[in-house]
Amino acid sequence: MARDADAAGTPTHPVHAEGRGPILVLYHTNRSPLRASVRDHLYSFSRYSGRPCIYVNLAVRSLPPLRRLGVEAVVFHTLLLAQRWHPPTFRRLVAKLEPVRSLRCHKVAIPQDDYIHTSALIDFIREFGVDRVLSCAPETVWRTIYGDIVDGPTRFTRVLPGYLEPATLRRIAHLRQSAGPRTIDIGYRAWRPDYSLGRHALLKAQVGEVFATSAAEQGLRADISLRDEDTILGDDWYRFMLRCRWMIGVEGGASLLDRDGSVRERTAAYRTNNPSASFDEVEAACFPGLDGSIHLVSISPRHLEACATGTAQVLVEGSYNGVLEPELHYIPVRADFSNVNDVLTRLKDDELRVRIVAQAHTDVVASGRFEYAAFVRESLSGVPASRSAIRGVVARYALRWERSLDRPTWVWIWIRWRTRQAVRKVLDRMGLLDRVLRVRAERSLRAEG
Repeated sequence: MARDADAAGTPTHPVHAEGRGPILVLYHTNRSPLRASVRDHLYSFSRYSGRPCIYVNLAVRSLPPLRRLGVEAVVFHTLLLAQRWHPPTFRRLVAKLEPVRSLRCHKVAIPQDDYIHTSALIDFIREFGVDRVLSCAPETVWRTIYGDIVDGPTRFTRVLPGYLEPATLRRIAHLRQSAGPRTIDIGYRAWRPDYSLGRHALLKAQVGEVFATSAAEQGLRADISLRDEDTILGDDWYRFMLRCRWMIGVEGGASLLDRDGSVRERTAAYRTNNPSASFDEVEAACFPGLDGSIHLVSISPRHLEACATGTAQVLVEGSYNGVLEPELHYIPVRADFSNVNDVLTRLKDDELRVRIVAQAHTDVVASGRFEYAAFVRESLSGVPASRSAIRGVVARYALRWERSLDRPTWVWIWIRWRTRQAVRKVLDRMGLLDRVLRVRAERSLRAEG
């Protein structure tokens, strides 16, 4: 049985039959702790595949001797493929992954944010012979994003960006016992999306701004923030949700396809020189006529987490992958926010809140349909039952050694991350942080060019 993660973000792994060929899960991150939803996604393969899993964080480690270990499947995790956002890093990663290119085994790619640096993603899928792509994008836009590879041997399947983890559900139940009353009427955390993602992405910030203003006018207590420094990680995020009666939100995604990242680059450069420019001005200068080229939307892990914590939701109208239905699992607010005052009045009805919470728990949490076990089964459905059993004392100990290296990796990342945060605070107090970040951004743009 899987157990919870330790303080550094490393979960303890269940025992697997050593005779079965292992799964290699490749990821890349310099951040610790991870968001709880990301951590659960990453380690779902170790918990539910029924096979030994070797996790390699390519930000701090190199590849193990793959053929000697008898690897039967490779998972290119979201945390690795997301490095496309920084092309120089991604190019170094692709070079580092060269031994995997010729490895004959089942290969699974789990991209998210399919709308940006799509060309690099397509090249990666082709060059590494990926058998399966698990995408959050709707099937209706696969051809727009991926072109003719959807007709080739690579199988595409739509998945959610996150699922429910039973161990996390138990931890939430434990946290609930000491959570106290729900003293926050409306809660929300988000980041201000880049204009290069299109108008849809702006809803993340707009819903927070509108409800922060309107809630105060109606005497409702809101804890809403779009500032990076107010990000809540780990179990503190669940504690925050357990203090909220309602959470607001919107589908994740984008309405603009940026195949090579050039739209993002032009937008960043323009906003550096014109920091107060509106979206319409940036659109006209950087990507005229391109917004609306794609409609890539998806439910967010936090929507499932709200169901798990018993927090009712107010969401901008959308499809939410067919998981959540308006008036049944959430109160809908129009995308132009024209009914926001009516919605806020309804939020004072506690019977309505209790009914929505109960229905969401029954249909989403208690049903078990959206748990990680099902996701892993789908992800690895093409992997043979057993093709190259691990034989011999040396091979078995080599496998155990490689599996053991992931924990110290997280300890090192945690120390490094804390050091970086401390340096940022010192630079901020000295008034140098903005200058340093600006220089780094300029260097990054030059490197991408």
